[in-house]
Amino acid sequence: MKQQNPKHSRLSLARRLRLQQLAVFEKVVEMGSILAASRELSMTQPAVSKSIHELEQQLDGLLFVRGKRGVVLTELGSLFERHTKTMLAELRYLADDLNDWQTGISGHVIVGTLITASATLLPEAITRLRQAVPDVVVTVRVGPNSMLFPALARGELDVVVGVLPDDTSAVLRDDAERARLTHVALYAEALRAVVGSQNALARRRKIRLADLHELEWIVPTQDSVAYPSVRALFEKEGLAMPRRLVESVSILTNLGLVSSGSMVALMPQSAAERFAQAGLLNILPLEGLSPFSDVGYTVRSDRPPSAAAQHFLTALRDAGRELYRTR
Repeated sequence: MKQQNPKHSRLSLARRLRLQQLAVFEKVVEMGSILAASRELSMTQPAVSKSIHELEQQLDGLLFVRGKRGVVLTELGSLFERHTKTMLAELRYLADDLNDWQTGISGHVIVGTLITASATLLPEAITRLRQAVPDVVVTVRVGPNSMLFPALARGELDVVVGVLPDDTSAVLRDDAERARLTHVALYAEALRAVVGSQNALARRRKIRLADLHELEWIVPTQDSVAYPSVRALFEKEGLAMPRRLVESVSILTNLGLVSSGSMVALMPQSAAERFAQAGLLNILPLEGLSPFSDVGYTVRSDRPPSAAAQHFLTALRDAGRELYRTR
């Protein structure tokens, strides 16, 4: 039996698909509603509906299931979305490269970050970047590795800054995606025990873990890379984990709890030092807390960074060296 030619090819798709259709599709996915997407795009609702309908005709299948509360992607829609994100990311890279070529250093850097890096390393890097190339726009997106690394592999982010994972297989199951990423360590991160600046413990020059054991504690969540270091701290002293616990990796929540009460918190050293310098808390002289991971950045290895992203990486490395030096 003669095999039929495939319906879709690179050339056939290039003839039928328009870039504006992809942008409209992405906005409908983001907003979950054709009406909301039309407002964001400054288009009429019929115009957005027509664009989606034409796209579905070209792909020979439904992209969305329409309902009273909006739209939901179909299986075909989810497949198409994955490729659309990559195509639009490449379009952004092209725009940045053209702007760099025509007007000098400008462009847009999209940074994904974990909480650990958002208090010290990232603000310092952005400050340095603004001093060097003030026209570069920086967008910061905060989230877990399970969200950030797949987005980086798809090209939605330029760089991820934070604690480097020992193993990315838990968040990137695709071998090809993992091969696209390169990790660069900047410094080792450790935990520090902190209390509010008005806490009586802040005036102690020597302190033992046993003295603090019955107090209320804030520790990293059990799924965080810092948690094994927490368990090791108490086990080394022959102590169980404290009974009165709050598990949190929210820096702002932890800062609010510590500064307004008598709780003891285990906080990344870089954040603890920044808040201690600002007079918001005090670092306790508690021994036994060793580094739990490297902090650094992750980029794609299969394409060079844009000029704007390269300047950001330079600022990031300079900030990392300064943090390492002050340790």
